[in-house]
Amino acid sequence: MPGKYAIGALLGAGAAVVVNDMMPDALPRLGLSTPKNINLQYFDIMGPTERIRYALLLGKVPFNDERVKFSDWPSVKPTTPYGQMPVLTVDGQRFTQSGAILNWAGTITGLTPRDPIKAMRVNEACELDNDLRGKIRPSIYVGMDKSLGDREKKRKVKEMREEIAKTHIPFYLGHFEKMLEDSEYLCGDKVTVADCQVLSTLRWLGGGGLDHIPPTCVEAFPKLCALKKKMEAMPEIAEYLEKTKK
Repeated sequence: MPGKYAIGALLGAGAAVVVNDMMPDALPRLGLSTPKNINLQYFDIMGPTERIRYALLLGKVPFNDERVKFSDWPSVKPTTPYGQMPVLTVDGQRFTQSGAILNWAGTITGLTPRDPIKAMRVNEACELDNDLRGKIRPSIYVGMDKSLGDREKKRKVKEMREEIAKTHIPFYLGHFEKMLEDSEYLCGDKVTVADCQVLSTLRWLGGGGLDHIPPTCVEAFPKLCALKKKMEAMPEIAEYLEKTKK
């Protein structure tokens, strides 16, 4: 049964979180050693790290979920390998880049198929989701642009987000909806890191945190909504979401 855990988001910056106290048997099956100490460092937001958290949760991998306060970032930044997060530390070795970390998480949990063709299909879905996020990201940067006045900033963000909601979200979510026509999950009959990633995106889009992108934008895709509901009900994810809700 899942072990107890406390969430760093509730305990403040640097808080250690043990998420499940059972290691998966994926690595021994592959003839690989099992990591003893795993620390995942990121801000107290979903961002590109939430998909990694979901994968580790589903794989019952114990890890420290270190949440960094935005106010602490100036002092934390110089301590990171490349001045950015997330940072994953595995038995003393440090790694960055969320895509690389997700690939690792998929390997140790078995949420990335061993078959190269099936694995490529999973990576394809993840990259498609990255493309969608890439369409949204510029509007976030505009909202943070200190060279713009508030009125101009709000006007640009509104214009960009309305186009995203009208064009890009239906395009990409439509493709994910088609993937679910003949399978229970995005890439077959088993959950993969692709489902973890798209779940994170669906929760982001539907969370109401993106001005001018209506949270209802995902409701036009019933199969995706069903996938979201199913994954949110998985015990490991359900418990995590309950403890981290704000």
